[in-house]
Amino acid sequence: MVKKRTMVTIFVAAIMFIASTVLFENKTLANSATTVLEGQPFYAELAKGIEAASLTNGKVYVTNAAGKKVEATLTLNETGDAIIVWGLNQGEYTLHVEKGAYKKLSLNHQKKAIKFNVVKAVKQIKSTKDLVTYFETVINNQSFTRNGVTEEMEMSDAAVGNEASSNKSADHSTTNNQVEGIEEGDIVVTDGRYIYAIVENELVITDAKNPKNMKVVAKKAFKENQYLSTLILHDSLLIVAYNSYEERPLPGKDYMQTVSLSKFAFFDVEDAANPKLIREIGQEGHMAGIRKQGDVLYMVTNSTPDFWLLREGVDVELRPYTYDSNVQNTSQPMPIEKISIFPGNTEPNYTTLSAIDLKNLAKNEVKTESYLGSGSQLYMSPKAIYVTAPKYDFVSPAATGAKRMVTDMMIMPATSNTQIYKFDVNGTAIKLAAQAEVKGTPLNQFSMDEYEGHFRIATTEGFAWGRNADSKNHLFILNSELKQVGALTDLARGERIFSARFMGDKAYLVTFKEVDPLFVIDVANPAQPKVLGELKIPGFSNYLHPLDDKHLIGIGYDTEVRINEYSKEPFVVTKGMKLALFDVSDLANPKEKAAVIIGGRGTYSDVQYDHKALLRHIEKGYYGFPVTLYEEKNVNEMLYKGTGSQVYEVTTNGIKLKADLIEPAQSSQMYEEWDKAVRRLIYIDDALYTISQSGIVSYDLNTFKKLNTVNFAK
Repeated sequence: MVKKRTMVTIFVAAIMFIASTVLFENKTLANSATTVLEGQPFYAELAKGIEAASLTNGKVYVTNAAGKKVEATLTLNETGDAIIVWGLNQGEYTLHVEKGAYKKLSLNHQKKAIKFNVVKAVKQIKSTKDLVTYFETVINNQSFTRNGVTEEMEMSDAAVGNEASSNKSADHSTTNNQVEGIEEGDIVVTDGRYIYAIVENELVITDAKNPKNMKVVAKKAFKENQYLSTLILHDSLLIVAYNSYEERPLPGKDYMQTVSLSKFAFFDVEDAANPKLIREIGQEGHMAGIRKQGDVLYMVTNSTPDFWLLREGVDVELRPYTYDSNVQNTSQPMPIEKISIFPGNTEPNYTTLSAIDLKNLAKNEVKTESYLGSGSQLYMSPKAIYVTAPKYDFVSPAATGAKRMVTDMMIMPATSNTQIYKFDVNGTAIKLAAQAEVKGTPLNQFSMDEYEGHFRIATTEGFAWGRNADSKNHLFILNSELKQVGALTDLARGERIFSARFMGDKAYLVTFKEVDPLFVIDVANPAQPKVLGELKIPGFSNYLHPLDDKHLIGIGYDTEVRINEYSKEPFVVTKGMKLALFDVSDLANPKEKAAVIIGGRGTYSDVQYDHKALLRHIEKGYYGFPVTLYEEKNVNEMLYKGTGSQVYEVTTNGIKLKADLIEPAQSSQMYEEWDKAVRRLIYIDDALYTISQSGIVSYDLNTFKKLNTVNFAK
């Protein structure tokens, strides 16, 4: 009933808003914040555009608290319906818009006086008033930047493993983690007997002791508003990470506020057939990353409060929520003393970090800290957590003057850099230790690495697509205090990074636009990184995995350059998947030693964007992954050929297909059945298991003969 009233309220509000805009077209819109930070612009959006000349002919001006005109830089947004005020010190001001400033005269136009305050940046959160001030300035900055910022498309989460130093496999699969000894979790895990899998919104536990006679021993259904994401095993403890949503009534409003929470459910699975829930903890936001090192579990989330409700005078809760089943029945706002600000940050997001010792899970306290500032990527080393966030900078406009061009009065383009925040980790103690800023943005967590006290990060600056592509790629090396000590800049102009792999004192970067340059970079001397060699071949690798210290496995796509029949301009299309073996024993002359093309155009695999989808068996040299096959029928149409998985033997001598576990398409089948598509491959002893939403299929790991099938629906 409440939700129904919500929709009605929103609909009526929309009609009233449209009507008020038509009848009172000179009315200043509500998203002009009344408080801005010193050094930041004040943004006042108008219902109708104004003349650019009015910024210099006295029809638009600013006065101080005493009513005296003050010098200020005035600019317009691109559409001319918002005024941006720059260059004011702390104080109370009024922006005046005379009737004659508008492009089209109307009887409804009246002189407007818009009051606003310029305040110092809030550097510490000591009260709820500090939070309100902070988010009021955010509202203004958001209004200012919304026409000038376009975020790049999120790229594939290509990644690499880090177990190449080991020459012996365990008796069962482990997660393909980035850093050895730091567990990331996955949607399927095993302890060597039981297979734990997330199936739709259920936890399904299968006894795989006998691969010829598997059986589901337990199913745990979660609520409709709970969505499972990751599993981690810690001895006889199964950790289930999931997202949930809570609705809370807003004061004085007839609709609900939705709070998104990331939670951990801890199950004792000593008796796997009867998992017992021990405890649940959680915090607001979506999961930026989870890690487990030794006995300590870490969780990092990003969240944004409904701060926009401040515009409507709603007493909205601005603190992030946390939850612990040991102390409360529902989530509660964090204590104000647990909230800090990333230095120099003005973003409307929270990065919240938690840690808990699993040794005495039932009683140990959850240590949680929250920072105002977004975190988009996360990398963890044995001693630190690194969180990165994009930073958009605007070029300040030219000083006021009668001779300025109209283009000088518009918002200047934004550039994106990356802010890096380092947290020292000591058990459950997490401390913000350093921060830095570098040009460009990293692709993903594998664009980052820590080695012998130095942090390395690879970034792409600018845009790689279009006729005016201006992208360039960089590698920065920073010391333990995040002070830059070395850099390699302007690599592969006009291209962007598709994958990165750090291996000790060597770094490997793959960039792409029409061909695949694999750069071999020496980072042994942090102050003087240098390119040792470069390999250019068709296609690209968006996943790099170390075979040994002289060979890399690359998984990506074959490509082809075609000519547009109308524009006659060249363009690149992806064809089949490409599995490649790179020989980097001669660092100055890297070579593609072997390559296999899988399927045709349209073929894909989860391993292209999720490193955890890679099966590794070191002793046998087996590497497997899910794959769905397509072939190109014509320029606009692909033919579905089948779905399943493949296993390859990859050695320093080459690549050999060991198992083609593809279920061919039926004669009339146009697409794969999503529930039968393989999501993970694992092994236990001498058996291979493929897991889909519909069930598990077991195979002999030596002959790859099918042994058994267990159906989850039964």
